[in-house]
Amino acid sequence: MGADRNWPTYLGDNASSQYSSLTQITPSNVAQLEVAWTFDASQFPTKNRFHLECNPLIIDGTLYGTGGNKMLFALDAATGELIWRFDPYEIEHGDNAPNVNRTWANRGVHYWSDGKRGRIIYSSQHLLCAVDADTGQLIPSFGNEGFIDLRKGLGRDVDDLAYAPTTPGVVFENLLILGSRVTEALPASPGHIRAFDIRTGEQVWRFNTIPHPGEFGYDTWPEDAYLRAGGANTWTGMALDEERGLVYCPTGSPSFDYYGGDRIGQNLFGNSLICLDVKTGKRKWHFQAIHHDIFDMDLPSPPNLFTMRRDGKEIPAISLLTKHGYVFVFNRVTGDPLFPIEEVPVPASKVPGENAWPTQPHPVKPVPYSRVEFPISEVNNTLPESKKEIHAKYQTLEPHVPFLPLSLERESIIFPGVWGGVEWGGAAMDPDGILYFNAHDMPALNTLMDTSAHSLGEAIYNRNCVLCHGADRHGGEAFGQIVPSLVGVTYRMKPQEIAQLIKQGKGSMPPFAHLAGNEINHLNKFLRESEDFDPFPASSDKETESLMPYTHGGHKMWKDSNGYPAIKPPWGTLNAIDLSTGEYLWRTVFGEFPELIEKGIEPTGRTDEFRRSGRHRQRPSHYRSQPRWLYSSLRCEDRRRIVER
Repeated sequence: MGADRNWPTYLGDNASSQYSSLTQITPSNVAQLEVAWTFDASQFPTKNRFHLECNPLIIDGTLYGTGGNKMLFALDAATGELIWRFDPYEIEHGDNAPNVNRTWANRGVHYWSDGKRGRIIYSSQHLLCAVDADTGQLIPSFGNEGFIDLRKGLGRDVDDLAYAPTTPGVVFENLLILGSRVTEALPASPGHIRAFDIRTGEQVWRFNTIPHPGEFGYDTWPEDAYLRAGGANTWTGMALDEERGLVYCPTGSPSFDYYGGDRIGQNLFGNSLICLDVKTGKRKWHFQAIHHDIFDMDLPSPPNLFTMRRDGKEIPAISLLTKHGYVFVFNRVTGDPLFPIEEVPVPASKVPGENAWPTQPHPVKPVPYSRVEFPISEVNNTLPESKKEIHAKYQTLEPHVPFLPLSLERESIIFPGVWGGVEWGGAAMDPDGILYFNAHDMPALNTLMDTSAHSLGEAIYNRNCVLCHGADRHGGEAFGQIVPSLVGVTYRMKPQEIAQLIKQGKGSMPPFAHLAGNEINHLNKFLRESEDFDPFPASSDKETESLMPYTHGGHKMWKDSNGYPAIKPPWGTLNAIDLSTGEYLWRTVFGEFPELIEKGIEPTGRTDEFRRSGRHRQRPSHYRSQPRWLYSSLRCEDRRRIVER
């Protein structure tokens, strides 16, 4: 982007570089920055909001972004003055929009111009909107008076299922290529990748990530999977090679994440980096990072495009980061690995009906950036009481090895996935092919559980709610969020309020519109902890009965009683890798806890999850004073691109 003062695209450019050549801010003066203005993105009254995770655009002095309430706004970038705002919830809810629950995040928008007038393209839940960049008004010539319903055109009816792109995809000429976020339990929408005409909203092509009959990869699933399976979705963002007309799409896990007895096979194109012809959606090549994923190791961030310099040659290349600590590097035209990749044997599953894939790919270089094993010798000994406490717990768990399937008998250590490796902020890449990123070492505990139940309400809970709220309904931490306890919820909320929340969702909780009214009534009865359960009907609703024979008992970060990870530090690192050689230029501990420093303990590093789980109260006060979008931007982009090698 040269010395362009614009930030015209999500993550800076279509290569996902998160790099700026501007030189005004340097490592020597960054500590002297002062707040020029603030804008409270939560100032618009709404009933509910999510995290502010937007990477805003700067176009000719105007900032375009979204708040945690999904409202789109334009600001004068020099002063922070509001120019206009647009609330997409008014489309479907009119004057009642402020009272509607607003779920999941929006991480960015697109700016596009026909040379005469600009428009902002962005999604809110299942709606894709085209908004005039000057006025903040819907553009009537796009779709249905300015918006389209993204649940249409997926090849099957998903109107009652959650579907909400969180990242903005990429734009090539007049095409918007878009992925989606879907639920990780069943039923779930398929994660097909689609292209839309930015002028009209018309769907131009669709690539089926769960292949249909006759398509490549169809034989890696059961024959009827395309009619019922979900997930395998690009939720993280994409990269685009404009010169060659190629788009690169990383996908997530098939749903359900931890059990695949209903989808025996390799499951293309789940957990894959897919290279498509941007104009037609035809597959050029793919690489699957996890075969038959039963570990929740979806690809967590956009890939990075760069030029590799090797043996005097320049090779168009692409790098891919993972939750489980690996960097894969490919020729982005041919898909050939630029460092060897080995298929390594992994453990089989002991769960009835499951058939874990026997091998998983492992790159020879670069070496993993997170620890991939958690032997007992790595138990946290930072504080004297921690080692004894965690050591005792360790003895009760399944012995940890990489890619160990969950057990029905004992808890397993999930490491470094779920909250480990890298997160959706991804990496930055400078013009020399140096990759910069922060990584986390955060173990979690989990187990599979049978979804059979004593009542229909309990069965519905096990199949839809236990993933986040846990088998004991006490909530905790799931998917990086604080999940409230449901114990006593029927005393805090009326049945009608619970039913509305289930249908609409709230915060990180997606809507469960697929549940019928009688199913919600049974769920309400279960939550009341009544002794008068209806017996599980022999002829109960077949969809509720057959979707998930097993679920997991709820994600739990494994921390000591003081709230620190169960594994030895470092818990967070900042890394720089020369991808031409696959060697690390440097690795450093990233972050600290003031209370540990005061005890004479060296910096330990820290992960973003502490901010979400309550330890953020110990963050220095000057961070708390920043507008959230600025802190998020600094955390995910600026702190990487200002680092000097």
